[in-house]
Amino acid sequence: MKNRIIRGAIAAALVSAAPALAQVPPGVRLDATGHPGPNVAPEEYSRPRRTISPVIHPDRSVTLKVNAPLASEVRVTGHIIGMNAHWLSAPRKSIPMSKGADGIWSVTLGPLKPDIYDYGYLVDGYPAGDIGNRLNYVEVPGDGPAYYDARDVPHGEVHLVIYNSKATDSVRYLRVYTPPGYEAGTTRYPVLYLQHGGNCCESSWMEQARANIIMDNLIAAKKARPMIIVMALGARSGPSEGIGPVPSQMEGAKSLGKGQTNYDPGNRFEVDLLTGIIPFIDHKFRTIADADHRALSGLSQGGIQTVTIGLRHSDVFHWLVPMSAGAESAGDDQFMAISADVFANVAPLKQNLKLLHFVVGDQDVLHEADKRLADRLASLGVKLTFTTEPGMHEYKVWRKGLWDVAPELFRGVK
Repeated sequence: MKNRIIRGAIAAALVSAAPALAQVPPGVRLDATGHPGPNVAPEEYSRPRRTISPVIHPDRSVTLKVNAPLASEVRVTGHIIGMNAHWLSAPRKSIPMSKGADGIWSVTLGPLKPDIYDYGYLVDGYPAGDIGNRLNYVEVPGDGPAYYDARDVPHGEVHLVIYNSKATDSVRYLRVYTPPGYEAGTTRYPVLYLQHGGNCCESSWMEQARANIIMDNLIAAKKARPMIIVMALGARSGPSEGIGPVPSQMEGAKSLGKGQTNYDPGNRFEVDLLTGIIPFIDHKFRTIADADHRALSGLSQGGIQTVTIGLRHSDVFHWLVPMSAGAESAGDDQFMAISADVFANVAPLKQNLKLLHFVVGDQDVLHEADKRLADRLASLGVKLTFTTEPGMHEYKVWRKGLWDVAPELFRGVK
């Protein structure tokens, strides 16, 4: 295990803007291409070497580059190369890159359809990101602005709010979007609680899905009702990134969520959302604090949290939009096993819910599991809608899902 960790660290170091000093044995110098050379001073190989990646060409093809002169093999993966590139896929697809004489690996893909694509690298078999592109996303532009592009319209604000989470015994961030005009007005607004997926964080709907830009465009076009959007950390224990070490980082520390999944009834996030976050938001922001004006949605992990929490608490949320609802095991029906109480009494759902809308990609590995869940609820008389978007388990689907469903939220309520 220790050797695997060391090898992984070395692989990550191979992808860099400059040859890393840790890679160079004592007394060995590197030339300008990153290879050993006898006449190169240490200050030469410690200077950053700028590699521009990605490069978007006029024909909408994209060149990806990696400065990894000491690597034996570099491959690219991610939704940019098509099917079976998600971490849930088995086997996970990847394609090889070619190494140049300067030690820079490259590959050109496409032409691609206008969209936003994620990508990543496998360096000698180990995952690595693009050192010059933190989010590892590339936008291939179309002939005009897309629905997710910033336009010359009034823009809302995204607030970074700190709160004390008693349920998880930690201090956490919330990302809170307020619509254009909020700061200067006195109007109260409905609230959408929007959850991220597994292995990520409360910032992902802003950074990776551009939820604030999408809402700005919808509101400016009068297609969606102005609303507050709250994005919380959906993990069951520990602080947000940047606010102290999480329990798993502390040697010998026990996870606060040990023995729970993120979906078991009464799990720490559910308690935090219901007893901590919602009252905090209602106190700090100008909300309309009732279930008619409160929605819950999320992607992947956040999608199944939307289902488990939302269906159990339809007296709190009258609007539910699970997207690519994914349990902790790939493609399984975990919700079926832990939610017998929901299926046994659907009367509150029939009475309370104004919207239950599923969104999932037509190529998503979780498509069939989501469809079985929706079919089970429909067979019990629960009114719902099910939309299949073109795409895999990816933000392309969830971004479009938000664009399509936001106009339906809070429709018909004052």
